[in-house]
Amino acid sequence: MSEGVWERAGLLRAKVLRTGRRANLADTLIAQSCLDHHATLVTRDRDFKTFVAIAGLRVAIPYS
Repeated sequence: MSEGVWERAGLLRAKVLRTGRRANLADTLIAQSCLDHHATLVTRDRDFKTFVAIAGLRVAIPYS
């Protein structure tokens, strides 16, 4: 993980929580790491839609 990721993830989680949505710490760290590296997250986990809406996270859903 890159330097400062914990602090940025904390700020991101606080932003999510202020909207009334939930965000667990593990998902927030994954989302922040992807944002830091301009990476697309490949997942079927719908919880990441929150980060798409709030932070612009790019998510790709793999084939089944």
